[in-house]
Amino acid sequence: MGEEEGKVWVPDEEARKLGAEVSMKALEALADAGQPVYDLKRHRGLELRAVAREVVRELGALAGLEFSLKGVDRVLDKMISKVPLIRTVLSEEELPVEGEERFVCFLAVHPGNYRKLSERAGVIAATAREELDLDHTPFVLVRNDLCLRRDEFGVLVLHASEVVQERPGFDVEVLVNEDLKPTMIKLARFIASTVATRTAHLKFPYVIVKESLLVDEGEFRVRVKFEEGGAG
Repeated sequence: MGEEEGKVWVPDEEARKLGAEVSMKALEALADAGQPVYDLKRHRGLELRAVAREVVRELGALAGLEFSLKGVDRVLDKMISKVPLIRTVLSEEELPVEGEERFVCFLAVHPGNYRKLSERAGVIAATAREELDLDHTPFVLVRNDLCLRRDEFGVLVLHASEVVQERPGFDVEVLVNEDLKPTMIKLARFIASTVATRTAHLKFPYVIVKESLLVDEGEFRVRVKFEEGGAG
């Protein structure tokens, strides 16, 4: 239920759907408990220009700033030629500081597209800053998301004050029969990423997979356990 891409396990469609079901069950439980759960703006196509346009569009809408798609394309072309410099500059950027007018952009992708887009996150961030004339480079964070197909990406832009920098104050526990345990263990980090993105956490929750005789073959149960006094 998966494939190797550059020695990194990537879930196949069957495994992805299984992990997406688990992720959505966890998110439903969190929403029922009063935790903030966000919807992503989903888009088709993974060409860099299209991704950059949508990131700028969402940032511009949140910040109330104007932009032009032609301007995005022009700035993007310029930034691509300056990739080494951009990587150096962004490596010196700190995580969003509370109280500053800064933005965080979660860029969610299918696990098979993670490497390709994560290598371009700096270019996208620098393009958004210049086109929107922002005081600070937005923090563009590429995340694996099991709820997205190969030809999709999702965008969630928030003020830095809305993003939780501490580790989530909850764990996700998945009970399975022995037949699903090996696959679910492999899926755990992708589930953690999916849940962290849609709850606006910079750090991932722990996803604990347990074998249970009370769960039938091919089935699973999801429980969210909150830590006493933990950050939501």
